[in-house]
Amino acid sequence: MAPLRDIAAEFALALQFLSRVPIGGGDIYSPERWARIPCWFGMVGLVLGLLAAGFLWIGAAVLPHSVAVVLTLGVMALVTGGLHEDGLADSVDGMGGGRTPDRTLEIMRDSHIGSYGVLALVMALLLQAACLVHMPLAWAMGALVLAHVFSRSVMALALGQGRYLRPRGAGTGLDRPLGAKGMALTLTAILCATGFGFMLAIPAVAMVLAMLISAGAAGLWLHLTRRKIQGDTGDTLGAAQMIAATACMIGLVAWV
Repeated sequence: MAPLRDIAAEFALALQFLSRVPIGGGDIYSPERWARIPCWFGMVGLVLGLLAAGFLWIGAAVLPHSVAVVLTLGVMALVTGGLHEDGLADSVDGMGGGRTPDRTLEIMRDSHIGSYGVLALVMALLLQAACLVHMPLAWAMGALVLAHVFSRSVMALALGQGRYLRPRGAGTGLDRPLGAKGMALTLTAILCATGFGFMLAIPAVAMVLAMLISAGAAGLWLHLTRRKIQGDTGDTLGAAQMIAATACMIGLVAWV
C-alpha cells in the first residue's frame, strides 16, 4: 500500500492539474506520482462537484434559481481555469476547419478561437444552464456532482488507452493504464456521486440513463477525433469532459 504522503501528493497534483485550487508545493512532484494522477480524476471531480453543488445551494437561497445556476457555472469555470472549455473550443475549431490531421492539430494549437469553437462553447454552456434551470434545486445539485465526477472519469479512462499524441502537452506522461488502483478509485468516486444523488431523491434509473448517455456522447466524440487525428490531445480530452458533463445533465433532465 502506498504511503499516506504519496496518496495525498497524488491527489494534490491531480487537483492542481484539473483546477486552479492552490494546494501543495513544489516538493510533492515526482515523475512517478505525476504518472498516477489520472487515478484521482474521478475523486477530483467529486470535490469540484460538491463545491459546485454547495455554491448553487447557497446562491439559490438568496437569488432566483436561474441566476444561481449561471453564477455557479461561471464560478466553476474560474475554479477550473476554463481548462475544459478551452479544450472544447480549440478541438471543435480543429475538427471543423482542418482537412488533414496535421492541419487539424495546427488549428488546435492556435491560441485564437474561431467561429466553430465559439458556437460549440456557447451551445454547451447554454445546454448545461437550461438543464439545471429546469431541474428542482436538489436534482440540480446532484446533477452537478454526477456530471463533474463522471466526465472526469471519462477523461481518465480515455487517457488509460494510451492514445495520447503529443510528446509535449497536458497529457504527457499520463497515458498509461489505470490499473486496479485507478479503476477502484474511479468506481468509488462514481458510487459516491450516485449515493449523493440517492440522498437527493434522484431515481437510480435516471442516474444510470444519464451516465449511459454521457458515456455514449463522449465515446462518439473520441471515436470521431481519433479517426481524424489518429489519437488524443489535451484539447480533445478536455472537449470529451465538456461533452460528457453536458450529456449527463441532459440525461437527468429528461426524467424531470
